[in-house]
Amino acid sequence: MKNVMLIGASGSTSREIIPRLLEQDDVKLTLFLRRASPIQSDRVDVVEGDATRLTDLTRAIRGQEIVISTMGGLDLDAKTANIVRAMKEAGARHLVVISAGGIYDELPEPFNAWDKGMVGQYRPINLKTAEVAEQSALTYTVLRPVWLTSKPTEEFQLTRKGETYKGTETSRASIGRFVADVVRNPDHYANQNLGISQPDTDGDRPAAYR
Repeated sequence: MKNVMLIGASGSTSREIIPRLLEQDDVKLTLFLRRASPIQSDRVDVVEGDATRLTDLTRAIRGQEIVISTMGGLDLDAKTANIVRAMKEAGARHLVVISAGGIYDELPEPFNAWDKGMVGQYRPINLKTAEVAEQSALTYTVLRPVWLTSKPTEEFQLTRKGETYKGTETSRASIGRFVADVVRNPDHYANQNLGISQPDTDGDRPAAYR
């Protein structure tokens, strides 16, 4: 079995990731939550803990191969650094972390200026989060979505670090599909920092704000 842990497992993006991971019969999934609730599945374990506490993370990560973080917040960089420390101590090897598009001013104008005006205060935190993963000496996959939607589409397009971003929206469903792809073939996206968005959503802002 492939042991995978999902941190931030109660969030909206995680709810799209979980069923897609469980499509893979060789995945044993551990959900890390602040407040655990029982789940009826012989392939899902639930662990209660606090991502700001290194001891909680290390205990939960021990025995895992791939660790996925969908957390956010103003302390995301510090929580990601905690995850890295715990993974090294526990022997886990691949970190998948969600940062955000725009941290390199890579969004095309005028979308970049609009995004910066709306959420630019979070860019330094998300940039540091990506740097923590890249500098961790672990295998990493950094995802940079933009404005999240609940659209059911799983279609996505990727841009690499250093390339101009495409699109203004990212569906949570597409993140779920992509993360499942990473777990299925971890080497394919190893040590990559990728923008992920929906095709045909180019513009000066997401559709919901036009």
